[in-house]
Amino acid sequence: MTAVTEVGKKVWTEEELQALPEDGYIHEVVDGELVMGPKNNYQHESIFGRLFDALYSFNRTHRLGVVRGSSAGHWMINRNCRAPDISFIPKARLEKLGFKPTSKKFFPGAPDLAIEILSPNNTRQETDSRLRDFFASGAQIAWIIDPETESAEICHSLTERKLIGPGGELDGEDLLPGFRYPLPNLFKEWDWE
Repeated sequence: MTAVTEVGKKVWTEEELQALPEDGYIHEVVDGELVMGPKNNYQHESIFGRLFDALYSFNRTHRLGVVRGSSAGHWMINRNCRAPDISFIPKARLEKLGFKPTSKKFFPGAPDLAIEILSPNNTRQETDSRLRDFFASGAQIAWIIDPETESAEICHSLTERKLIGPGGELDGEDLLPGFRYPLPNLFKEWDWE
């Protein structure tokens, strides 16, 4: 893999990114620029927690790979460093790359399942840019969760996309066989409902 950079664009190293202070922002690199996003709101975190817990528990039972949150960096093929809200990478791919739970580096590629939970300030252009990076770098599926419409977009490529409405469910397909999660459960007002 050869990285092509534009003149004047900074090429960030992993060491530089890992040395950034814990300043309340999520850090990514996009087209050579450091992009800092604010921490997430309460609704976003509730949706994240429910889905992460379900995926993590399912994976823990079936031992299919690893589930990670937005603190895990992923190097895209174009040297963008992305951090999806939730990631899943199968065991076979981790083993093939020699990537271990104790690895102290960012993952070399996109997760096989990349999950993004939209915030009010996310644009379609930004989401498509993220999807373009994910699919060019090894993702098989992306779930885009939209809290405003209580729906999800299931993407198998930038153009192969299907909208799941408020009564639908998320399906792990071949990556997480048997995983199903009712979409309405993501949007309950309280965890004890």
